[in-house]
Parts: sequence; structure tokens; C-alpha cells
Amino acid sequence: MAVCVMVKFATEITVEERKRDYYPGSGVYHVAKSIAVIALNENNSVSISERFPYVAAIARNSSATWSFACFASIVLVKWVVTSAHCRKKGATHRVLLLHDFARNISNSYPILYWRIHEKFDPNSTSPMYDIAVAKFNLEYTLTLRSSTFDERPVTDVEASIWKTVSTMDRRVYLINDFDKFPLKLTSDNRCYESFGIQIDESLICVDMSDYEDCFIHEFGPLYHEDKLVGVLAVRPRDCEVKLAVFTNVSHYATWVLKLTQTTFYG
Repeated sequence: MAVCVMVKFATEITVEERKRDYYPGSGVYHVAKSIAVIALNENNSVSISERFPYVAAIARNSSATWSFACFASIVLVKWVVTSAHCRKKGATHRVLLLHDFARNISNSYPILYWRIHEKFDPNSTSPMYDIAVAKFNLEYTLTLRSSTFDERPVTDVEASIWKTVSTMDRRVYLINDFDKFPLKLTSDNRCYESFGIQIDESLICVDMSDYEDCFIHEFGPLYHEDKLVGVLAVRPRDCEVKLAVFTNVSHYATWVLKLTQTTFYG
């Protein structure tokens, strides 16, 4: 019965092409209709002021259409931190900014270049070194609020949840609903028992068992207030074992600054 309801829901959703600004001289229209946001809830439960203004989505185009790839967080104004597995060789990627989406405008910006951690192995089952930074192109003046990051560990985190939905062909679409949820850091042994992954200081094992939803949507980055803490490396295996592995951004703070050639945080 649950499967039938899910299929019915997936086949009846419609894609609404949101407003996309075109800036004279830029020469670039924003993301095509295939990556548009699905309108499911016009009355957002969380006010704009309470959202994470620096959450971003990465869109990928490796054929004729755009599709959602993963989430990221804006840092250092024109950079995002995301997972290395998000980048697909040979594909074109764009950044979709949540703060624009919150104003009902889904603007996207081309990624100029990526910096993938040099030890990341896309063919490995291990999530080690699953981190990347990408610089996106802003051809006009826009005030962006960036998340912060540093090398200090934290004990309390919140997950940003820009909700998504999967259709019958397994395409993932963003919907116009955003939330945040407190999560618990848990014992490294629990993730080892569930995934067979050795957790060290570069990874974070997160317990999502208090989250009632059965992962219809993806989780965005982890934050402690305005500080970026983690990006998703391994999503929960199923609805019974609600554990996830995040890359510890604090562990790579120096690496991020070096790759972006920046000498300050924020």
C-alpha cells in the first residue's frame, strides 16, 4: 500500500518553471526547465529568516537535461564546499542558490572550476577525502552570506534539509520546502558496524534515528549555528539503520583555504 501511494504521488507531481532573471551582458540564461523546482508547498513552514541562506544545490548536465546532484554550502563568497563524489567527469555543473530560491527566484550560476582533494578515489567504496571546493561565476554584484568554518570540533549540529522527491525514473527534484533538524553525533563504532567504514577525525558518524521521515529527500550540509561542519559522504542505508557519514569540514579547513588561496575564514 505504501508503495502504491508513493508511485501515485510521484506520477502526479508537476514541474513548475520558476522565475529566472536574465542579466544583460551575461550571455547566460539560468538553468533549464528540467532542473526546475517542483511546487508542492507554497506556505513554507520555516520563515526565510530562519533558513540557512548559504545552502546551495549542485545541478549536473551530462546529456540533454539538468538534474540534481548534491548539496553544498557557500564559503568565501564565490566558493562552495561540497562532496568530491558530486563532480562527474565530462558533465557540466551549476550552482543553484537557496537564498534566491527563498525569494521564489531559482537562479543558477556556472561553476568555473573544481578543486577535488588529491587523495580522493572515485572508484573506492571508502568515503575518505570526499571533499571538494568549486568556484562559481557571478557576473554582477550580489551580496551573499557565507557560512563560516574553522578547525575547532563541535558536539551539536543541525542538518539543513532542502527537501527533494524522487520520481518513478529515479530522477530527484527539489521542492519548495526547506527545514532544519537537530542531529546527534554518535559513536564511530556504530557506523563501522553498519557500513564497515573506519571513522577517523576526517569523518563524522551521525545518528538520524530521531528523524521520523524515511529519507524521501536528501540531507544538506551540517551546521553549528553559521559554521559549516560536514558535507554528506554516505547517506543512510535504509529506514531501519538511520546512520549517515559526513566529511568533517573542520578537518579540512586548512586545505580549503590553501586551495582557494584565501588567508582568512568566513
